[in-house]
Amino acid sequence: MRRECEKYGLPLIVWAYPRGSAVKAKGGQDSLYAVDYAARVACEVGADIVKLNVPNSEEAAAAAPKPYNTLTMSELDGLRKVVKSAGRTLVLVSGGSKLSDDDTLHKARLAMEAGCVGLIFGATCGQRNWDDANSIAGRIHDLMKEFGA
Repeated sequence: MRRECEKYGLPLIVWAYPRGSAVKAKGGQDSLYAVDYAARVACEVGADIVKLNVPNSEEAAAAAPKPYNTLTMSELDGLRKVVKSAGRTLVLVSGGSKLSDDDTLHKARLAMEAGCVGLIFGATCGQRNWDDANSIAGRIHDLMKEFGA
């Protein structure tokens, strides 16, 4: 896929959402372990951009393999670790399902503070009525301008 993208001058964008029973047994799809490895795999396959969920540093950490089972990190530090693991691959954060305005803005700020380059909040915004969607999009835009995005 990397070669095909290069052939046509296109970026390789990877949606990296770990799934399956093995992932579930080691802490779950949003565990720091799973999201961190997803970021690194995207880098290793040559992705230009990777879309990831924000890791839940506390989700089933005991089930994760070493050293993840001993790491205690804030939400921000966990996402910073993921961004670092992505290497040269640019990180976008998924909005997920509809969140409250406060939770949406928290996730956006967290992503920007952690070094992510952007957000993909389509469903997060699109599940609102038109006026509310425009309002939250404007607030996210203003927040991102604080970070030069």
